[in-house]
Amino acid sequence: MRIGVFINFCLIVTVLGLSLLIFLSSQVLGTLDEITEAERQKHRSLELANELFHSSEDLTKMARNYITTGNSIYEQFFFEILDIRNGKRPRPPENHSITYWDVNRPPLPNMPGNAVSLMDLMRREGFSERELDLLRQSQKNSDNLVNLEKQAFAAIKGLYDDGYGNFTVPRAPDRDFAIDLLFGERYITEKARIMAPIIQFMAELDHRTQTTLNNLQSKFQQQILLILGVLCTALLAVAVAAFYMRRNILRPLDYLSRQANSIAQGSYSTRCNITTHNEIAELGADFNTMAEAIEHEIIKLKQVEASLCERLKEINCFYSIRRGMESDSLEEVCRTIFVYLITAMQFPHITSIIIELDGKQFVSDQYDKDHTRGLRKPIMVYGEASGWIEVFYSESQPFLLPEEQNLIDVIGDDIGKWLEHKQAEARILVEQELRVRDAAIREFAAHVERMREEDRKYIAREIHDELGQLLAALHLELSLLKDVEDNRKRVEIIRYNMSELVVKASQSVRNVAEHLRPASLGLGIVSAIKKLTDEFRKHGGVSCVLHLMEVSIDLDEDQTVAIFRIVQESLTNVTRHAEASRVEITLSQNADDLIVEVRDNGKGFDSADAAKKKSFGLLGMRERAAVLGGGIDITSLPQQGTVVNVRIPIKRNEGIS
Repeated sequence: MRIGVFINFCLIVTVLGLSLLIFLSSQVLGTLDEITEAERQKHRSLELANELFHSSEDLTKMARNYITTGNSIYEQFFFEILDIRNGKRPRPPENHSITYWDVNRPPLPNMPGNAVSLMDLMRREGFSERELDLLRQSQKNSDNLVNLEKQAFAAIKGLYDDGYGNFTVPRAPDRDFAIDLLFGERYITEKARIMAPIIQFMAELDHRTQTTLNNLQSKFQQQILLILGVLCTALLAVAVAAFYMRRNILRPLDYLSRQANSIAQGSYSTRCNITTHNEIAELGADFNTMAEAIEHEIIKLKQVEASLCERLKEINCFYSIRRGMESDSLEEVCRTIFVYLITAMQFPHITSIIIELDGKQFVSDQYDKDHTRGLRKPIMVYGEASGWIEVFYSESQPFLLPEEQNLIDVIGDDIGKWLEHKQAEARILVEQELRVRDAAIREFAAHVERMREEDRKYIAREIHDELGQLLAALHLELSLLKDVEDNRKRVEIIRYNMSELVVKASQSVRNVAEHLRPASLGLGIVSAIKKLTDEFRKHGGVSCVLHLMEVSIDLDEDQTVAIFRIVQESLTNVTRHAEASRVEITLSQNADDLIVEVRDNGKGFDSADAAKKKSFGLLGMRERAAVLGGGIDITSLPQQGTVVNVRIPIKRNEGIS
């Protein structure tokens, strides 16, 4: 059977079975309701029968109590009971208990609602005609007994029967007669006549209600047995369906799952052999078709994978070599090519590489001169052959694949492009450096020209102001000599004044010469810096500490002048801008260089801003150091002071004029 038909059949059977169970359950619930209602009806019927019995007993008690005691309350109780039973006054509520012989009880209140006789209540409960006949007979007998009791009540009051059933004839009350009526043989006989139909009624009622209950209980048991039968049938059907599913569905599916796992673990030759005649057999056939296709595709994928592995090696080779070409060293680039290109070859253990560029050769570690097969790729730089790269095997093997030959060609082209790029970068750097250098030289030349003009102005001002005034004073003193030839004392004063003017003129000339070129430079760099620091302390008001070497420093004239001017410019910057309170100057020497350091504790400055403002003082210091083949490092941060560090190669002194 096909799985679809089996599932539809099971679904239909399940729906029908559930529908039948629901129907039977509803029938069982209905039967339970009928049993409950029958029990309730039996209970109510028994209560009504008991009420009839008790009402008769209560009437007897009330009548006898009234006769024996003469208390009118018992008469009142008697007629209340009689009126309630006959439906002449409303019945008390179910929760209202009446104790008729309690003489202290207040009168029964008027109850709301309609008055219903006990017989009407029995008819409503569905008593049978036989039962109702017995009740009517009992009530008829009870009415006869009531007439006897009324006769006794009248005798107590002195009233007797007028022959028509009315107690209107007055005579003397006769209690003994009344007692005899209620306690005599006639009363007992009438009482027995009342109880006989009631007892028979109780038996009929019990038989009828018990028969009804027994029938309903039998019906309930039959319905329960029918439900159990349906459930057993359903369980049997479930067991049959489970056996069928296990044999024809679950086992083949488990077998199919194991075969699928076998394929998933790599056994692509696995096939299914399912003998059932349902959809799973078709699925097994499709599985076999799929397995054959997978096996075929896996074979193709392995071939592609092998090819992809080779291509991946080539891609890794490309990527690694391209990254290695970020280096600026040709040796590093060649070493990278050797490592990754050999790895990407089909036979890396016998592969060797040689690269020749501009007459230089770079060979791999396993280079073998006696190679048998190889491939050479020229390295072109700007369209001209600048060298070549050759890859070869040390054994006779099938040579390179076409893809590997393309790889070598691409790497050869990359080497050429790398060389072109490096040459272009070198030209660009040289051109940029030349442009920057040329601009700096032009700016510095303009600055030097301005400084020369300043020096000319200073010299002209000194000659005009100082020497001109002194010469004018000398001329005046000489003119005075004409008038004082006979006065020796006056001549002596004029001679003294002229001598002072000559001294001042000589000092002015020395000041100009010192400004243009300090004389202390002739005594060496140490003496020149000492004199410079003394002047700085004297005029700048800043503490200046000089740290010198114990050994003498022998420099040529250019070095001495350059270092002096750099230190002089540094102290000038301290005076103008630093707002420092302390300056330290250190001269030291290593094997090849003279090191001069000027350090202050001033407010410092931003080096980037100083570069943008084109500070010619700093530019001049750098140019002086560069001319001598040295360098200068200026470090400064805001509020952290400034350090000027100069390194100049030492050349032996050839004489300082």
